[in-house]
This record gives sequence, structure tokens and C-alpha cells, in this order.
Amino acid sequence: MRTAKYARVGIAVASLLLAACETTPQIQTGEDAEVIAGSNLVRVDHSRAKLAYVDPQAPFGKYTAIMLAPLGVENVEIIQPGNSSRSYGNRNWELTDSDKQRLQADFQQAMAQQLSSTGNFQLVDSIGDRVLTISARLTRIAPTAPKDDNRSRPTGRSHIITEGSGRLSVEVIFSDSETGEVLALAKDTRSASSQWGLNNSVTNAAEVRRVFNSWARQIATQLERLHDKAGTPPAAEI
Repeated sequence: MRTAKYARVGIAVASLLLAACETTPQIQTGEDAEVIAGSNLVRVDHSRAKLAYVDPQAPFGKYTAIMLAPLGVENVEIIQPGNSSRSYGNRNWELTDSDKQRLQADFQQAMAQQLSSTGNFQLVDSIGDRVLTISARLTRIAPTAPKDDNRSRPTGRSHIITEGSGRLSVEVIFSDSETGEVLALAKDTRSASSQWGLNNSVTNAAEVRRVFNSWARQIATQLERLHDKAGTPPAAEI
């Protein structure tokens, strides 16, 4: 049935930002299904994301082009480093305009590279009947050490060792470019490394790029599978 087919496709799209898990994601059904008020978005169970919703009726298979919105970097919640790290300095970790521009550029580059590598989707700058809009917003940053600048770290402390540089949280929305209707959304939190090592501006920037590339690669891979199956998800995602 058409409804069943798109429900399965919806599960795949809602799982774009989720790492593989043992239990197959399932869209809630019945009277107790959790639906976002004023929308057709239904909660997806058994995902590793904090929240995942999808419109079971959305025709995801029709999209052949993608429009990337700039990464949202306003009103980002910043979880300050722990007490042991705060002893290094007394200035709160914050995002500057330069930081925001770099994050947007790195995310855009990661998404563009991964989506272009599939060869199945044209990246466009304008709306269209077969254009899917992907909008991501950075919601939280949890660094493991004070920022690597002259004001946040005391003079003379040249090396700080931490377990990774921190964690990033993101919300990604998939919508129809013409109508603006939200077809799916997912939230995820990820860290680039759990290994101990130097914590400085260079290593932190590299880890952020790895996280962005990881998200972008997963999105591109799943969209490519949907494209190749002409709207029918691969067996592993049903």
C-alpha cells in the first residue's frame, strides 16, 4: 500500500542522524501515538536520538535536489566545563561572531561535499517542486575545557589534556522547499573522540569538522539509498 511504503521511507529519513541501533525504528501508531500539535509528525520509537518525528505520508522519494539552509548558530546553549577545568581560568566559554561563521562554513562544506559525492542530488539555492530543504540548528555545546584564547586560559599553561574536546547537539529538519511543510525532524548529540589528548583551538576545530562530516555522511548515505530505491527503503531500514 502507498501509505505503508511511505511510512517505511519515513522511518529511514527520521533515522538519518541516528547511529545504527539493535532495534528497528518504528513510527508510533494508534490513539496513543505522540503527534506534534498542528502537524502530521509522529514520534519514532527505538531511536538513539532524544527525539525523532516523521510524517508517515510524506513522499520523500520524489525529491531530486537539495537546498541547504545555513547552520543555525543563535541561542546555542553552552554547558560550561566542569569545576576542575574552570580552575584553569575564570571566563565563561562563549561563541564569538568569528566562531559562528567558522561553524557555519565547516557545516556547509561537510554537507555539500557528502551530498555531492552521491551524484544523485543537485545542490540548489532556490525552491522547487522536487527540492528538499535541510535545515540544521546547533542547539548545545558542551566543551571539556576553557576556550583556547588569551583571556580564558592562564598565561604559561601551554598544554591542557582532556578526554575529547566536548559534545555537540544538533536539530535537523527536513521540509518541502515550496510549501515549507516539515516532513521529518531529528535531534542528535555526538562527540568526535573519547580519547585523551591535547585540547587547543587546532584540535578542537578538527574534532568539530569530524562531527559535522559524520552527520553529513550519514545523511548523504541514507538519502542516496532512498534515491536508488525510488522511494522504497532498503531492507535493512524496513
